[in-house]
Amino acid sequence: MARANTIKVLRGGRKISPRREVIEQLRLRTSLERKLSFNLMTQFAEIGNTARTEFEARGGIEITGSFIERRIRSVLEPHWRTVIEKFGTRVLSYRKQDSQFETIIRQYLTVSGLQSITNISNTTRKLLLSTIIAGEADALGNAAIGQMIFDTMRGEVSKRRAMTISRTETHTAASFANDEVARSMNLPDLQKQWVSVSDDRTRSFHAQMNGVTMPMDEDFIVPVNGIEYRMERPGDPRGGAINNINCRCVLIYVEPDDELVDV
Repeated sequence: MARANTIKVLRGGRKISPRREVIEQLRLRTSLERKLSFNLMTQFAEIGNTARTEFEARGGIEITGSFIERRIRSVLEPHWRTVIEKFGTRVLSYRKQDSQFETIIRQYLTVSGLQSITNISNTTRKLLLSTIIAGEADALGNAAIGQMIFDTMRGEVSKRRAMTISRTETHTAASFANDEVARSMNLPDLQKQWVSVSDDRTRSFHAQMNGVTMPMDEDFIVPVNGIEYRMERPGDPRGGAINNINCRCVLIYVEPDDELVDV
């Protein structure tokens, strides 16, 4: 793998600051993450309220996985759409090109989105059931267990879940949008460079990836604890949770006549 420092400047090239790009993408993602986190917490609380009502009335819950999936999808799908359009538009604005994002959005749902909805929904249902089991083990009545369910779904556990989901889903959708739009422009000799935030929160193996440059059609090789993960970009589902949860790395896209500057 080649490490890029400065690329020779030819006529027409751009000056690209990896550090500034990280800062700008983090700023944009943070505003989107906050809104998604709030919306997820609202849905978790509503799911918890439904489960509480059912348990108090029947001593059990009938909430299905599909019910939870519909709730989660109602929040995530419009969020992904917003993220893809905002980040895709940023890439296009540098090249003064236009694009339609519907195809990218459909691709994202197929590649990553639908599986995310299923995973989040399954984990939510397991959280409900584990709360009920804990309440029954303590011989609590229906009303007390119902209140436990509601408190769990709107409490600190759900708040932390919402924040983690918001960061991860926003980052994954943004990385997907950037990459798909960059590819769609069909620029000759375009390369992609991994840029990590490089602070004390950065994974050591992602800090080592900082500056690694690859052709667009090749994977990054990310070594983690003796295992090599092949990833098209930060947030690639193939990297698994160890690479993707709370990741903040970005890609920059560089042509031969561009210059990397430290701003």
